[in-house]
Parts: sequence; structure tokens; C-alpha cells
Amino acid sequence: MHDTIPAPAQADCLTAFGALRADAVSDPETTIELGEGCNRFPPSPTLARYLSTLLDRFIRDGTLSAYAGHRPANAQAAMAELLGSHLNMHLDASDIFFTRGGTEAINLTIAHLADTGHGLVLPLPNYYAFDQSAVRWGAPVTAYYRHDGALHPTGTALASRTCLVEVLPNGITGARHDLPKQARPDFTLIDIPFQIGAEGPQPAEILRNRVHSLDLETAALILTASKDLSLPGLRAAVVVTRNKALLGHLGRDRFERMAMSSDPVGEIVMLFYISLLTLVQAPREQTHKLVQIAQDCVRRTGLPALPDEETYHRVLDHLTVMNERFRRNALAIAGPQSPLRPITGLQPTTGYSVFAELHAPQKDFLQWVIQCGRSGLRLNPTVVHGGTTAAWEALYPGGQLLRINLSEDPDAVDQALGLLHRYATDPFPLAPEASAEPSREEKRTGR
Repeated sequence: MHDTIPAPAQADCLTAFGALRADAVSDPETTIELGEGCNRFPPSPTLARYLSTLLDRFIRDGTLSAYAGHRPANAQAAMAELLGSHLNMHLDASDIFFTRGGTEAINLTIAHLADTGHGLVLPLPNYYAFDQSAVRWGAPVTAYYRHDGALHPTGTALASRTCLVEVLPNGITGARHDLPKQARPDFTLIDIPFQIGAEGPQPAEILRNRVHSLDLETAALILTASKDLSLPGLRAAVVVTRNKALLGHLGRDRFERMAMSSDPVGEIVMLFYISLLTLVQAPREQTHKLVQIAQDCVRRTGLPALPDEETYHRVLDHLTVMNERFRRNALAIAGPQSPLRPITGLQPTTGYSVFAELHAPQKDFLQWVIQCGRSGLRLNPTVVHGGTTAAWEALYPGGQLLRINLSEDPDAVDQALGLLHRYATDPFPLAPEASAEPSREEKRTGR
């Protein structure tokens, strides 16, 4: 029997996550998870009906049974026109590449950056895929930076080139993080996980200003509709860049793995999503004109029609209700009876995620999180959101921070906050093994 190749190393955040969940209660009827990284607000029923009709058409006309022909180029042209209008900049069809979700886009882009000798400067906290892709493809993480731009060099040997990764807004905190003061990077990667749910400065204007400062020859944007539309399983995203080497890498991967097959539903969803973003902050009386512009754009490229104006109105109304839930839960978390407090400079402005600090510090924070999980309250603390123990200690010293999901049902949030208060003020006795000498793995992950 042939020897097998050892599995590649795993990012510290995934190792820590596995350890925290090892003994957690798994019964979905009794378990509460307060910080899941998924939009828990139900998707729009109106949008679901449109997608059902779209899927039925693609099944009936053979689109889902055929290799890609001209459709991807047509979808790229439509996306270039709609997204270029939204960003107030010119884009060509060749600047657009559709992927099956933002995680795939992150993975493929970091694989290319590793091949071209780039080291990564990552925000902290961040989405696990950045650290895991760096480990998998061998891209050294040379530094992490926090929300105020403070930089923590990892001590890893500097790479010949540097890529600055920015998440706008940060997917864990919901805030825009200041960039570290450092030499101009050789490449900039901006991930845009959500654009809906603003409490502060308008996210569209922030994004436009940031993109206008970039040269897309040495930068790439990743946009996904999955989080804002509560459709994570749809896997719809787009990469925007003029870097020919990266585009070539993405194209080769598509050919090798999917035999040039396209993702027609995901492409149309992304076109709908970008056209929807133009309406979110526009006066209501402009809706008819803006919808007509988007519909005409897609019609010229021969793609299936975007929804009618009434569908746009209904989806916008649905998102308004979603935002009201976000605001309601944010107020509950910041309220005087809450066991949590917001962090100055990290108040969320967009999306459904917030990073908050535990009011009552625990002697052994991560062991306490494990005990909460065993009692049916799953929490997501610092160490599962990227980085290393050394980086967390340097950038957020002593911080007993938890990621909280603002999209959860309000009753579930209130119940979870009640449990959190109880567990924080009447701490669990440490398990006997907790006082023993930590294992080598525990020392490595900081548990």
C-alpha cells in the first residue's frame, strides 16, 4: 500500500476552534450560538421566487447541462457596466471574474500570491480563510494589524513582495479598520463581505473612495452577495482586477476543476445584487429609473432578465426589516443590563457582526468559553478569528472579546445574553484537568 502524504498544517484559529467545540453540546434544540458567522435573518421570499423561476429556466433550456459558451463573457460585460457605474469608475469585461463564493476567491488569490513570492499583512480579527489559505499555499504572514492600524510583525522572514489585505468593512467587527503605516504594498487585496446595514458613514461612498485610490493592476476586489442576501449556500462572488497574472491563474483553475462550466445562477444573483446596492441609499423616486437602467444593461447582453421593479421594492423592504433587527440587537448588547460592552473604535457600521468585551473578566477566559459550550451556549472568542496567540496578546492585550451575531432572532439574543450574564457572574468551577500542566498543543494555540 502506498504511503500517504501528511495533511498540510492547519491555521491556529482552526485548531483553536476545534478545541473549543470538542465537548460542546450539539443538540440543536437546546444549543444557542451567539456568534455564528452567517446571516441568520431569513432570505427574502420574493427573491426566492425569482431564483426558483431562474433555476427552472436554466434546467429547461439546458443551461445547467451544457459547457459554458458566450454566457460568462456576457455576464462579465454586464457586471463591468453595473459595478463600474456603482463605483463611479470604468471597468472592462476583462476585469471581471466570477467565483463560487468569496472563500473560493480568497483561496485562489492567496494561492497566486504565494506563487509570486508575496507575504501577507492581515487584519486582526479576520475570516479564517485568510490564515488557512496562507498556511495551505505557503504564503508567509509577516504581520497582523488591529482596528487602529497598530502593527504586530510576526517575526517571519520578510517575503520579496508584500500584499496588504483589507476587509471593508471587517467581517468580524463590522467596522472599517485603519490601515497600518508601512511602505506601499506591492499588491492590495480588499475583501468586501457586506455592504448593507449601515449605521454610520455610507458604505458605498467609503468603498468608492478606497477603490479610487487603487491601481487595479496591483490590486483586487472580492465582492459577494451571500451575506447581505442571507444566501451563503448559493456561493456567488466576483473578483475585480486588471492584474493579468492573477486573472490567468483564476482562469486556469476554472478550466482544470470545472471544465469551463459556468455558474449561471450565481452570476445573475451578483448582477441583481450590484443593481440592488445602487438603490439602497438612493431616493425612492429614483428606483424606477435605476431598475430600468440595470434591466436594459442585462437585456443588451442577452442574459435572463433581472426581476421587475416590484421585486426590487419588496426586497428593499425586506432588507429594511433586517436592518431593524440588527439595530435592535446592537442596542440590547450595548444596554445597561448587558454582560457585554462595545469596544471604542470598533462600533459596527455595516453588516451583522460586532466584537464586544465581556464586562466581568474571567480568570481563564478560554476555559470558561469551553464550559459555556458544554452548558449549551456556544461562543466565538478572539482565537478563532485568525492570527496567533502572540498576535492577539500584542494587539488586544487582556481582551476577553466575543464575536456577536446581530442577525439572530431577538428572543434568542436576549436568552443568550441572560445565560452569558449568569455564567460570567457565577463562574463554573474549573474542570480538574484545567489545573494540570497544559499540553504542547494547548501551549501552541494559547488555550
